Amino acid sequence: MSKKKNNQQNEEDNLVSSSDIEVAPNFHFGVQYFIPEWDDLVDPGYEFSTDSFTPNRHTYTDDKYAHQIYTKPNYDGILVSKVVVDKSKRKKAHIEQVGGIHKFIRFEGKIMGDCGAFGYITEETPPYTTVEILDYYQHFGFNYGVSIDHLIVGKFAEPGVREKRYNLTLNNAEEFINQYQAGQYKFTPIGVAQGWSPESYAKAVKEIIDMGYEYIALGGLARTPTKNILEILRAVRPHLNSHIRMHLFGVGRINGVQDFHHLGVTSFDSASPLRSAWLDSAANYHTLSGKTYAAVRIPPVDKHGLRVKRVLEAGISSREELKQLEQNSLKALREFDAGKLTVEETLSVLLAYDNLLELPRDGKVKPEAQARRQRQHTQMYRKLLEDQPWKQCDCAICREIGVEVIIFRGNDRNRRRGFHNTYVFYQRFKQITQR
Repeated sequence: MSKKKNNQQNEEDNLVSSSDIEVAPNFHFGVQYFIPEWDDLVDPGYEFSTDSFTPNRHTYTDDKYAHQIYTKPNYDGILVSKVVVDKSKRKKAHIEQVGGIHKFIRFEGKIMGDCGAFGYITEETPPYTTVEILDYYQHFGFNYGVSIDHLIVGKFAEPGVREKRYNLTLNNAEEFINQYQAGQYKFTPIGVAQGWSPESYAKAVKEIIDMGYEYIALGGLARTPTKNILEILRAVRPHLNSHIRMHLFGVGRINGVQDFHHLGVTSFDSASPLRSAWLDSAANYHTLSGKTYAAVRIPPVDKHGLRVKRVLEAGISSREELKQLEQNSLKALREFDAGKLTVEETLSVLLAYDNLLELPRDGKVKPEAQARRQRQHTQMYRKLLEDQPWKQCDCAICREIGVEVIIFRGNDRNRRRGFHNTYVFYQRFKQITQR
């Protein structure tokens, strides 16, 4: 973990001070966790020893979501964005074919729909009409439907641009609730607020509540520091009452969730625990204690990933040598798991492959970069092997696939590790909110 990341984590750890925060009037709703849907499925019959898929499998009918693997879902609901659905004609057609969003996701809990403003952030206006979105939510059977918003972040938060997007989002919310009330819609409408300061968010929330919404949401805060989010929530809280629920989009800070709840947040969504399994540089495997570990990177030689491809193009190693080292690494981890190899013996085999995988720049590997990679990975992998956290976890994934869960290699391992991380996050989340 980088120094910057450590400092940010320490800052957030110090923010857990809900004992001196006056409880919001909607606290009785509790707080729920929604996970965004991004086609995160796995092949239930995947053969790890040969890295082979189930023959003739169909992704949308045969592969499984996390809630189909665990006895109970590790989330209270699922968020589905329209831009994600619209990216695949095949996916949209299959949702239609099976009879709606619940049957498609095979989930009996609550499903929230939004437009996915991140997908059209660069456009001057959102690509949807209010009636189109209302009918979409109704037709596919969503439990909650969010009004059309436009993000106010980065260069789009500059004066002139931000006011336009702010007013557009509010106008859409008003049109959304008016059309909803005039129609025969069965889902619960959610009015979303965008802003650029505590004052602008508070003003938007007041207007949205005055429109008649009983469920509101705050958008555009996914990359906002926790301290700033708390300032916004404090500004918003005076406008909340006992029957108003509030969703926080894209913010799943385990060390801030108790404060968020006290300040009026009744639901939030985040894919961070899941996606850190393959997007984080070091914290790929999470534990209930809060300790995290790096997964062992053993990229497949035959899949032509960018790193292996560059190494081969630069002539650093031959395909045959890389393939042998790759297979040696997989074998060593499995033998270590079975108690046949020591930590140092296993580490030696893993690093023999890993040391050849520093990404070449202009066809050459910089010695200092390679040395840095070796130092970092030696330290991270030794910590992982010494602690063997996968053996201490009783979740469905770790029990089923064992050491394979800590191998950074392909979607079927990485997503399963993400499922494990989501399980850990949800257990910690429940412990915090049920105190």
